[in-house]
Amino acid sequence: MLEKGMRALVTGGSGGIGSALVRMLAAHGVHAIALSNNQAKLAALADIENVETVLMDVTDAGALNSAFSGQRIDILVNAAGVLGVTGTLYSVPNASAQHILDVNVIGVHNALSAVVPGMVERNRGHIVNVGSLAGPYPSTGQPVYSASKAAIHNMSANLRMELFGTDVRVTEIRPGRVRTGMHAEMFGGDHSKSDELLYDPYECLQPQDIADAIQYVLSTPPHVCVAQIEVVPTHQVVGGTKMFQRQPAA
Repeated sequence: MLEKGMRALVTGGSGGIGSALVRMLAAHGVHAIALSNNQAKLAALADIENVETVLMDVTDAGALNSAFSGQRIDILVNAAGVLGVTGTLYSVPNASAQHILDVNVIGVHNALSAVVPGMVERNRGHIVNVGSLAGPYPSTGQPVYSASKAAIHNMSANLRMELFGTDVRVTEIRPGRVRTGMHAEMFGGDHSKSDELLYDPYECLQPQDIADAIQYVLSTPPHVCVAQIEVVPTHQVVGGTKMFQRQPAA
């Protein structure tokens, strides 16, 4: 249940989805801890009632453990993520691939390692891992990002098995295309390009749509666990096949 006085840690708390989550939680009387490595964006949240900002990188396992392993965290939302440059699986630079995996996979592991033992000890908590529609489906141009979100899908399922017998709940949420500005990474940070090519021509979700979905997930009674949820624009679908027509023998 989502109750006043709870404590929530949101990684990537200054990003599009993360900041919408932080504001939603704070509005419900939850002490929302926005964790981010972007000081300028954190500053925009600093004066909101019930919001605490923490400048920290999710790849720093030691810092996360030092800061949160002894704290009561009732809700953990792993929303930190990077998209990386566009390319094929065999052409994405190693440094870019490593960064994606460090943030999107190891960063989640670091947060879980810091927070989940306390949840198990208290026999209470809710973990929400922000995956992606790119996890279960191939993502042309973003293969390493897709692989990282496939890892989140499997990590979430594994975590539910590991926590079976406790009252700690686990949810994986897989959004479709959300207008967060994150896609500018595909164009070297050029937001005008991502607006022109990926946002403006299409029906996209807004960060608040994902915050609303997570609000529902967190508000279900203790005996209900929304284990997986996909939230997509009405006019976004995946699937289908592509086939080359065979040429008749000469």
